[in-house]
Amino acid sequence: MIDVNYLEKLVKTSQTRKKIEDPMKEITQIGLQSSCTIYVKHGKGGQNQWSGSGFHIGNGMIVTASHVVPPEIQNLAIDVTFDDQSYYSATVYKSEPNFDAAIVQCPDIANKIPALQLGDSESLEVGDLVIVISAPEGFHDTATFGRVSNTHMSLGENAPSAAWQDFIFIDADIMEGSSGGMVLGTDGLVYGLVMGVTGQHAESGLGENSISPSNKIKQLLS
Repeated sequence: MIDVNYLEKLVKTSQTRKKIEDPMKEITQIGLQSSCTIYVKHGKGGQNQWSGSGFHIGNGMIVTASHVVPPEIQNLAIDVTFDDQSYYSATVYKSEPNFDAAIVQCPDIANKIPALQLGDSESLEVGDLVIVISAPEGFHDTATFGRVSNTHMSLGENAPSAAWQDFIFIDADIMEGSSGGMVLGTDGLVYGLVMGVTGQHAESGLGENSISPSNKIKQLLS
C-alpha cells in the first residue's frame, strides 16, 4: 500500500527545495549571446547549401572554421543568425585552412551583439573545464560540457593540412554542424573553435573531438 503521507511530503519537498546554481551556467549564458548559426549557399540558385557555427569577437567580425567558408569556393552567399529569427548577410574576410579558422564580416551586428574575448590557449591544461556552444545541424544555441583531454596534438606527416598540427582534444560532445563553434573556459574567454572529430572512425562520428587553439585565431587576426 502506498503511503499517502510520504507522497505528500515528497511533493512539498520538491516545491520548497532550491535549485542549485551552477557557475558554468552563468558562463554559458554569456557565450550564448555571442553565438551564431552560419548558413552558406553556393552555386546556381544556391543549390549547394550547408551550415556551421560561429561567434562574434567585435566590430562585426565573426569567427568560424575555415572549412565552413572554404577560400577555394568563390561567391559564397552567407547569412548569420544570433536568435534564429533575425538574419544578416555576411562576407568572408579571411579563411585560412592551415589554421582551420576564418573571419566573416557582418557590419550590421557590430553594435547589436555582445563580443567575446580570446584567451591564451597556451594556458590550457589537461583537465580544465570547457563549454562548447554551437549550432549542430542548425539547432541554434546548443551547449555541451567537458574537459580538456590533451594539448599540442598532431597527426604527424599524414595530416591532411597544417591545421592538424598543434591542436587540442576535448571530451565535450561535438555534433555535425558544430564546426566553428566556440570553446569557452570557466573565465568566459574563448580558447578555441570546433574543428571536428578525428580518428580511424571519424567518418561515423567516433573519435577524438578536436579544436583549433585560440592563439591560431589571433594569428589570423594579426
